[in-house]
Amino acid sequence: MSRSLSFLSFLATTTTVAFAQVVTLDQVDVVSEKEKAFSLPLDASPATGSRLGLANRELPASISIITQEMMQFRGLRTAVEAVEASVGMTGGTQFGSIPNYSTRGFGGNNVTILRDGIRQNTASQSSRTVDSFLLDRVEVLKGPSSLMFGEGAVGGAINYVSKSPDRTFRGEVSTSIGPWDSYRVGVGVGGPLAGKALAYRADVSLNSTGGYQDRNQQDYFGFSGALSWRPTSRLTLTAYTTWLEDSVESYYGNPVVYDAVVNTTIANAQPEVRSFINATDRMINPRVEPASRRTNYNILDNYADTENSFHRLRAEWAVSPTLDLRSESYVATQLLKWRNLETNLWNPVTRLVARSSFLHIYRDDVLVGNRTDLTFKGDVLGRRTRALIGGSFERNDQVRGGTPGGVPTTLSSVSLLNPDVGFGPAARFQKTSRIVVETHAFFAEATMDAAPGVKFVGGLRYDHIALQRDTLANPTVTPATVFSTFKKGYRPWTGRLGLVYEVNRTLNAYASVSTAAEPVSQLVGLNSTQADFALQKGRQIEIGMKGSLVDGKVDFTLALFDIEKKDLLTSTLDPNTGVRISQQIGAQTSQGVEVAAGLSPAEGWRLEANVAYTDAAFEDFNENLGTGVISRKGKRPSNVPEWVANVFVSKRFANGLTLSGGPRHVSDRFSNTNNSVVAEAYTTVDLSVSYPWKRWSFTLRGRNLLDEEYEPVAGTTMRRLADPISAEFSARVQF
Repeated sequence: MSRSLSFLSFLATTTTVAFAQVVTLDQVDVVSEKEKAFSLPLDASPATGSRLGLANRELPASISIITQEMMQFRGLRTAVEAVEASVGMTGGTQFGSIPNYSTRGFGGNNVTILRDGIRQNTASQSSRTVDSFLLDRVEVLKGPSSLMFGEGAVGGAINYVSKSPDRTFRGEVSTSIGPWDSYRVGVGVGGPLAGKALAYRADVSLNSTGGYQDRNQQDYFGFSGALSWRPTSRLTLTAYTTWLEDSVESYYGNPVVYDAVVNTTIANAQPEVRSFINATDRMINPRVEPASRRTNYNILDNYADTENSFHRLRAEWAVSPTLDLRSESYVATQLLKWRNLETNLWNPVTRLVARSSFLHIYRDDVLVGNRTDLTFKGDVLGRRTRALIGGSFERNDQVRGGTPGGVPTTLSSVSLLNPDVGFGPAARFQKTSRIVVETHAFFAEATMDAAPGVKFVGGLRYDHIALQRDTLANPTVTPATVFSTFKKGYRPWTGRLGLVYEVNRTLNAYASVSTAAEPVSQLVGLNSTQADFALQKGRQIEIGMKGSLVDGKVDFTLALFDIEKKDLLTSTLDPNTGVRISQQIGAQTSQGVEVAAGLSPAEGWRLEANVAYTDAAFEDFNENLGTGVISRKGKRPSNVPEWVANVFVSKRFANGLTLSGGPRHVSDRFSNTNNSVVAEAYTTVDLSVSYPWKRWSFTLRGRNLLDEEYEPVAGTTMRRLADPISAEFSARVQF
């Protein structure tokens, strides 16, 4: 009897403890799944927004996080598709597999792209298509972000974050097949080694498509690996490596066919049948001929081949209960070889397609750097405080090459339909310049509880940028001419200052001011003609709210922003001589509002939606017409929509069957600063049905079900159209 009572007592105690543990675990699991699968993870700590480890809801800035689980659930195949799921973002992959993004009135190189916080170069110089399978998440920081990443980033920053080692074994295989000979394969595995002192992660992805357009084969290979060692409970060393390869047959777009043009700078101008002039004209009846929809006007021997690698060694040491030290050294490389004919223009007089801009590009870059910071967590003057100081060093050694002198860059015109595109000229790459950019930076961040429910969050950064450009050869001169060295330096201060007010336990309001600085040209292209120009400056004022309502069933973010970028390089006329000169007197502004919400209205249902409105314009900006200048004041910048909206709905039934999908809308955008060419608004719809079986998940997904013909990135005389309606089947197994 005593043994039975002892057993029952033990069982009751164990059951009580187990029950308490289960309740606790259930709460953690709910948060964990919500953070992973939904687009508003307010309790996640985005490294892109701050180095202080603050939760998203504690930051006085707009940050979207797109997790790996969300990418899998929504069928987001690339980092571009993942970014477009966040509020107010538009993107597209252009020729040569170069992603392009726009947000809050700014696009192109105004949006910085990073890999694990490392900017290899400006977006147009180094960004490549990345398969989403390799990523743990994508983080999007809106507005000026030089505090985090140095010069550039007036419009925002996008950070591709790699998967890290996990001390619980996990593995997965993901496959899909689609139209145009498309397929994707992803294999990943990770877990503990040597009694959990070591942990690893390894992922491989293959992505291939023949492309909807003729001769648009695209092949992508990626590998990422990580090994973590924890010799003590206070020290962790982690090594990361990523290798990316891609080979692309480029499609530059379809020539826009038009009947005539009208000069918008002349009152009551009459239509003229002649070639379009981007700075002054408007096309009459612009269109892409349906019969030429799949035609690729590039040369037969075109290619864009790249190899990119990223290697990091990260040390994290808990020096004491109040001090944490982090240091990360890294190396990133890029090798790009490019041969394309990049322009095809409709000539309404000859009724032929004129082809030009034959171009060789060679890039060979090596970036090395280190970033080290020390974080304090404790009380200062009786106030809870977290502060960080740190510094970084980078050296980016870049070799550039192009088309040798004497090689023709214009080829013969071809017919619109069934063109005989032929091969390009016989030519080899010629190295033209070597550019070395060294950057030394000091940065500091801090957050302090100023009063109950009131928190200050701010940071300051100083950069010392030194550039040296050695011109190796001038490709327009034969024989090549060697030039002298050009040097330039910058010393910008940038930062962010914000206030966060805790309305209640789950709702915060905030206000902040942030700044950024960037050169008038990409540093890699800066030359002696721009030596006297200072950095352009960006400033953003933002107010907003982040929170959860109805016992956590509704999450939302609201942001109102005002951005000004000034000291833009613009053309003017000397008032005394009438000679055209360049001055830094231009300005560009944008104001707008962004709203995102996610809710679970009933069991098995999930609704997520976001919408952004942006009013952007040039405040003072003149363009060079060759014979004079023309004001663009009041014009909207290129590729900036007023409205961007996403809706995603999912319903999971009792048997596990899940229906999901929704529409995406992007309003009209102008394709030029004259605002005379319009990329029309579009609405796309994607829908999917998924079914789980044991450890497997099978999905049938339809894309662009309205069969919209649209341009992800607005073009002027060439439209690079997105894929039409399509479907794909995917299977995923986790173990």
